[in-house]
Amino acid sequence: MKQANEQANIHALVSMLDESDPELYQGIKNALFALGDEALPYLQDAMDLKATPLWQNRIEGLIRELRLETACKHLGEWKKEENPDLMQGFYFLSSAFYPDLKWESVRDLFNQLYGDCWLLLASQDNLQQNVVLLNNFFFNICKFKIGKKITDGYSFADFFLPKLINLRQGNDRSLSLAYQYLAQRNKIPIFQLNLPVVNILACTTAMDHCSKADIVFCLDITQRGAMVRRADVEPILSEQKQIQVCNTAESLQDYAKLLYLMASMNETDPFRKQAVKKIHQSLGESANSINIFGKGNPFAGNEPDSGMM
Repeated sequence: MKQANEQANIHALVSMLDESDPELYQGIKNALFALGDEALPYLQDAMDLKATPLWQNRIEGLIRELRLETACKHLGEWKKEENPDLMQGFYFLSSAFYPDLKWESVRDLFNQLYGDCWLLLASQDNLQQNVVLLNNFFFNICKFKIGKKITDGYSFADFFLPKLINLRQGNDRSLSLAYQYLAQRNKIPIFQLNLPVVNILACTTAMDHCSKADIVFCLDITQRGAMVRRADVEPILSEQKQIQVCNTAESLQDYAKLLYLMASMNETDPFRKQAVKKIHQSLGESANSINIFGKGNPFAGNEPDSGMM
């Protein structure tokens, strides 16, 4: 009986969404937002109830805003977890703009990729050889590739999971997240560095050693995971005191910050621009976030090594 009354109340609220009085409309909207994603199915079902432009625009706008609010809520909770799942965080971020994306599909795909990768690495205990095998799996077998590097231009879709899943394509930072995720699930200690635009991953001595002092070598995702020797990296790590290794939450926080900055400069859709700002705010700044874009690639003077150290 209680559930029936609650459903009737939600239907009643939705039926009044073409209310002309601004204050009454705001009250109805606030009541629906208080329900969170529970209100989404009712709003979606109401799309065809009336054909007036006011009705359609309000329903579409509320659905979009509510999805964003739900995504931000999930991200705020996600970052507080003791061991947050990077791919789930990436899913929450993407879900604000891609409502057809389902967590179960994302989870199942990356579970399969993890299993396939594990079979290749199971008999290998050499860190560098594991990275070579992972590179082959990620770029040659799975055929992940960069659509457009972040430094070459702005593509909104390249920042999100659907393009990464459906086309195996993204920008260098979204590929870095997927690469890092598969590496860590296979116990390969690879972490993102907190460089604002340049996408360099660091391989450390062990999964529980993720400080700058523990870096063994680095990987350049734009060069298909090519290794950069520690000897070539050392002068930069020593000179640039702000460079740090990111944990899982910090990796996504820096990613959301980069998305926000890129959208602020390039995005023409007002909703997208405001939405990525809210997503960035919901995740917050990482403790070691660098506030100013660096000039180019700090590793550019060193030719990456495609083989061993």
